Amino acid sequence: MTTYGYMGKILHVDLETGHFEIKDLELDSAMAYLGGLGLNALLMKKTYVSGTDPLSPDNPIILGSGPLVGTGCPGAAKIIATTRFPLNGTISESVGSMRFALNLKGAGFDHMIITGRAKKPVVISLGNGEARLLDATDLWGLDIFETTDALKKSHSGQKPSVIAIGPSGENRVVFSMALVDKAATLGRGGLGAVMGSKNLKAIIASGKNRPKVYDPKELKILLGGMRERLKRFKNHTRVLELGIMENWDNYIKQFAACRNFSSVFPGEKASELYGPDVYRSLNVKRLGCPSCFTPDKDHLEVKEGPYKGFKTTTTSYFNSFSIGHLFDLNTTDDKTASLRMTDRLDRLGLDMFTFGGMLDFLVTQCEDGNLDPARFDLPLKRDMDTLNIWADAITARKGYADILAQGWKGLLEYLGEEYAGSAPVIKNCDVLWEPRLVGLGTMEFEQIVSLKGPRSQSGGSPTYVPGQTEDNLPLFRRHLDRMGADKEAIDRIMDSPLGFNVGRMTRYAEDWYTILSSLGICNRHFNNRFYSLELCRKLFAAVTGFQVSDEDLRQSAVRIWDTLKGLNTGEGFGPADDRPPEIWFRPMTGSDGQPLILRDYFGKTELNRQDITRLVEDYYDERGWEKYLSEAK
Repeated sequence: MTTYGYMGKILHVDLETGHFEIKDLELDSAMAYLGGLGLNALLMKKTYVSGTDPLSPDNPIILGSGPLVGTGCPGAAKIIATTRFPLNGTISESVGSMRFALNLKGAGFDHMIITGRAKKPVVISLGNGEARLLDATDLWGLDIFETTDALKKSHSGQKPSVIAIGPSGENRVVFSMALVDKAATLGRGGLGAVMGSKNLKAIIASGKNRPKVYDPKELKILLGGMRERLKRFKNHTRVLELGIMENWDNYIKQFAACRNFSSVFPGEKASELYGPDVYRSLNVKRLGCPSCFTPDKDHLEVKEGPYKGFKTTTTSYFNSFSIGHLFDLNTTDDKTASLRMTDRLDRLGLDMFTFGGMLDFLVTQCEDGNLDPARFDLPLKRDMDTLNIWADAITARKGYADILAQGWKGLLEYLGEEYAGSAPVIKNCDVLWEPRLVGLGTMEFEQIVSLKGPRSQSGGSPTYVPGQTEDNLPLFRRHLDRMGADKEAIDRIMDSPLGFNVGRMTRYAEDWYTILSSLGICNRHFNNRFYSLELCRKLFAAVTGFQVSDEDLRQSAVRIWDTLKGLNTGEGFGPADDRPPEIWFRPMTGSDGQPLILRDYFGKTELNRQDITRLVEDYYDERGWEKYLSEAK
């Protein structure tokens, strides 16, 4: 039987025995769960044994590629990693990009399931429908960039793609990550530690296989229509110039919190030390994923000054602001410090958000007189030297730094329960989106109900852009329709004295992200804007031959979320874990000295704990998960 869109094979790898097994993909399951994120969830349900420790050899790592990958669909390059994460014990997914998803299919596989622990460090090598284990003893101890470069050099001419971990993953730091081709993060929550616990240093894939397309003529017509829309995208030139930085004006509103989310980093200072002009002062080579018409990854080189010639590759230059503003790293004399710090963390494989969040928390507690710095054997100051000392010590798990290597849970257990109310965490994962700055949109709210904790996967909603007024509510309806919410759902969402119900809207933001990630499509705002549920259905049909309705796609998202929810419920997670951090109910000090309080998205109404509880209940109601609320009560 000819398979369209899919390669039709799932690779099973047992690192304990070195045994490989290739099984056929069940097409009925593919139709029901789509692929990528969705099929990963089903495979996790079939493979995972409840109660398995995240760092046990039995904890599976499942990698998956969607059916649209390799077909020329714009931005269809997402690789999905599903596992139980050690930072907080949740079962969920992480999403990466670059070339790995294409090469996984190029090697002949849609998904791979990895279990066991190798007796010595290994690399899994994929190609031509086969898999091998390579000795990685010489790579163990190298950073991610060194590992990736060495593997690509040994496989030159094959356009290989590499998922690699650094020393922090080898030493099982619970917030260690992997990187894909040095440019895309993969595994917030500790995928690096899970790989390290398996003695798995890296995975390299290459291959020229491509999925067959059911209706090439129809696909060509659909893609032609997308290209015509791209020509009318008036912001495309700016995106090509600046990548992620084209959204700078919005990001500095959303990510300006500092001093443990108690104050706001001044916007003018941010632009002077970290903004687009600083970015333009570098030599920039833009990197893109296969089939992407808006490349957004950066290869950067410092052109002048004492660090002239310094080079790095990064998901985005904006990352340097995310860590730099917390510790005031950049100055008028040196605007490269934060970029060099980001490079260091990426090479070690440390999640910069968790690393920066924990140290900012500790330094702020010391500055406010709430913590004796003598409780730690390393300095707690806001400077580059301090960050480098901590990065190396956490990676090596030396002394008191080993407490931070255990994540927020370990840190708060050491400090004592009196510090928990000041910690910027949800589900033992650090907050990313701060609603006191921009109001409670889906990205801010979804951190509460996300199975994994704070992340950025509900950004496809109308509230992605902060600061809109209620005059835009008609556009919200159109946006929700494009995302796939049906008319009755949109009516429920918009039936709110606050303009819209963010709890109910979040369900559809998550579902939209889920459909895109299951098909293999990037959720970046300047990519997903060209997609709609209707277009996804047509592309899915043209590529696979599966004739499905819009409602079928909606039900696939429901099926996927129900599957993941069931897995996490089996580990003891429930509505009691879906609660905001206490700091959200304390005023922040704005850049003008005025207090900033938790308000709805439009800034009309102050929100209290009861309001958030009701929104969480509305979210559960919209998902059809009332039984979980009843069981909790």
